[in-house]
Amino acid sequence: METMALEAQVYSALTSDSALIALLAKGTKSIFHLQAPGDNSARYPCLVYSPISDVPALIGDDIEVTHRVTIRIHVITLDGQYNVIYRNINRIMSDLGFMRVQTTQYIEDSQKMLIIDYRIGVSSEWQQ
Repeated sequence: METMALEAQVYSALTSDSALIALLAKGTKSIFHLQAPGDNSARYPCLVYSPISDVPALIGDDIEVTHRVTIRIHVITLDGQYNVIYRNINRIMSDLGFMRVQTTQYIEDSQKMLIIDYRIGVSSEWQQ
């Protein structure tokens, strides 16, 4: 499976989960790929998801058999109340087969974020 197809699966799962969408400021319009817009609209809390790595995991006969993809999700808030959002994201990503790798809290420009990395191993048949 290609990384772009995996990203599409993640986006679809996040935007179709009514429990998660209800927790975001503007529903599905609060989920962004790679980067949130730079405007100052009242859109918090919001999510930003992006692939941060795609590396070979298993090689046989000089051919990549599987690869590991890590998707990073930023939960961006102003008040730091991201625990319920995090639990919903974790459920969604686990259902897709991802494993949580790490979680980090971060503050920048009065935004309080939870940064979560999820990893999955997938077939590389598309490369052959």
